[in-house]
Amino acid sequence: MQAEDFEALLSGYEMVALVANSESVDIDAITSTLPEKTLYVFFTGCAKVLSRPFDKDAVLCHRLVAGGTRFLKSQKHFDKAYSLFTRSLRAEIGVIADRGVADGGAGVTSPRKSDLVPHTLDFDHTFGPLYPVERMPTTGFAIAVWLAEKVPHANVCLCGFTGVAGLQFSMYTEHDWTFEQIMLQLFVKKGRIRRFEEKLSEPAGSFARIHSRFPEFSEATIALVANNVLANRFTGMERQVAKLWSKTKLERRIRGFFKRFKRFGH
Repeated sequence: MQAEDFEALLSGYEMVALVANSESVDIDAITSTLPEKTLYVFFTGCAKVLSRPFDKDAVLCHRLVAGGTRFLKSQKHFDKAYSLFTRSLRAEIGVIADRGVADGGAGVTSPRKSDLVPHTLDFDHTFGPLYPVERMPTTGFAIAVWLAEKVPHANVCLCGFTGVAGLQFSMYTEHDWTFEQIMLQLFVKKGRIRRFEEKLSEPAGSFARIHSRFPEFSEATIALVANNVLANRFTGMERQVAKLWSKTKLERRIRGFFKRFKRFGH
């Protein structure tokens, strides 16, 4: 998909809302708050956040792998997703976003296309070695950054892009959630995109206090050091949480079974 193609699609809408597959998403609150003429962008696993068919104009994005030759998700995810957009689907986009490579590494010389979807967004070709080495961008992040740079006049709203793990949905450690939140917040501060959850845009007061007490440390220096420290700590925490999540999978399934049994028993 070219930027002008998406601009043409967006021209009839006041806003484009990217809806993450996040536990924090309240779709009723989102649709009742945002303008009537909003185009909603969902992702293949949207059945996590939609409990009934969605009747507003929507775009569905799919993760492509193996150079765009196959989908990441299985057919059951597509069947569930399509059942939720009986008449409102305006477009489908395939996203190719491989693992980040080091500067000077072999880049993508020309944008890749896929026969699986009408439109393809090649994040790696557009942004080169932007993403951290050996980590993989989330599909939502790829779409958000692409829109912010290639369709700068679009009124983009992020819904559920918290970067925080919940109790139900998995957050895969192959993605660098810290890096993504930093980049998205930079676009928010520049006014290029906005967040539905406004509280996520509030400044970190503790870092401001450091500069106030020790002015020899500039805000830029504090931000850079804080970024490195937080990224290292968060990466370590992600790995531990992933191990814990894997080890408790059986217990959670048993608990879920008995909850459903108890509910149907009444």
